[in-house]
Parts: sequence; C-alpha cells; structure tokens
Amino acid sequence: MPVSKAQQRAVDRYVKENYDRIEIKVPKGRKAEIQTHAEARGESVNAFIGRAIAEAMERDKRPQEAPAVQDNTQAQERTEDVPLHTLEQRIRKKLYKYGATIRKDRKSGGYTVVYEDTTLDFPDYAALLEYADNL
Repeated sequence: MPVSKAQQRAVDRYVKENYDRIEIKVPKGRKAEIQTHAEARGESVNAFIGRAIAEAMERDKRPQEAPAVQDNTQAQERTEDVPLHTLEQRIRKKLYKYGATIRKDRKSGGYTVVYEDTTLDFPDYAALLEYADNL
C-alpha cells in the first residue's frame, strides 16, 4: 500500500523533532562492508553505528591499562594506620563507579580488577591502591 504525501510529511516532521542527524563519510567500498556486517547481525546500518558508538563511549569511560607502579612507598605510608578492610572497601566503592569489581587471590596475595571486558592484575595491595588513586 503506497504511503500518502501527508503521511510522509508527518513522518519527516516526527524525525526532525525527535532525532539529530549526523553525516559520516567512509572510504569507497567501506559502505558495502558496513551494510553487510550490519545485515549479518540483523541490524540496520543506523542501529549498528549507534551501537558501535554507545559501546565505544562506555568502554572509554573505563581506564584500559594498569599504570606501571615504580615506587610503592607512598602508597604503603598512606595505609599504615588504616585497617586493610577499610581501604579495600574505599577502593571497591571507587571502582564500582567505573563498573569494576575486585577479586583477591588468596594464594598469591595479588588483586584482579574486573571490568565487563577487561581484567587488570596487581601483584600487591600497594599497586592496587596506586591504580585506584590515579582514577
């Protein structure tokens, strides 16, 4: 059934009021590759690009790598008078804001910070504390 001109105008008006437009340019041949990829996942090109942007933005909110810790003396000095469980809770709360959890390896004494798609290993508590302080 063909769409009437009035219905087309109504749809255009709705889209204009409720969506922002973004134009992207891709190298020749890339458009077909993007379309094929989106179709293989059962998505429109627009939905695929929107999902890719959302995933990248969520991933960019989290730190990707643990910084190299050269000198742990400052971190150790800050922890001398505070019970370890209190410091761990403080770090857990901070990492929770970034969507991460902490696992402690009882054998090695090390810590693992677990994000949705990334894990970061720390050999000791001082390295973990230094990482959390840099967030």
